[in-house]
Amino acid sequence: MFNSKKGIDDKVSNQLTTLSSQSLIKGDCSIEGDMRIDGTIEGNIRCTGKIVIGPEGRINGNISCTHACLHGTIIGDAYVKDELTLKANCVMQGNIYTTKLEIESQAKFNGSCNTNDMNQEVKLLEAVTE
Repeated sequence: MFNSKKGIDDKVSNQLTTLSSQSLIKGDCSIEGDMRIDGTIEGNIRCTGKIVIGPEGRINGNISCTHACLHGTIIGDAYVKDELTLKANCVMQGNIYTTKLEIESQAKFNGSCNTNDMNQEVKLLEAVTE
C-alpha cells in the first residue's frame, strides 16, 4: 500500500530481488529491477529500480539506485537518482547524493547531504566502484 505521506512507499515492482533475514552476501551486487534487503550485504549495490532496506537489513557499502526507502542500516554512501526516504529508527552513516530527501523523526543520519545534479554524482560512484 502507499504511504499516507507523499514520499515513496515500501512496494516494489514485479522484478524483485529479495535477500531474507539472516542471509549474508559478501561482494558487490548489480540488480535489474527492485531489491528488498532484510539480511546483510557487505559490498556495493547497483540497482536499476528501488531499494527497500527492512528494519533488520544492513549494508556495509555504497548503494546506487533510482529510489530508496531505508528502515535498517547503511554504513556507506547513498547515490539515489530520485528520492531517498529515511524512516524512523533507521541508521544512515555516510554521505547522501540525491535530488529529494525525506527524513522522518527518530531517523539517525551522520554524514553530509548533496541535493545537486545527480549526473555528476553517478559518474563519481562509477569511478569509485570500478
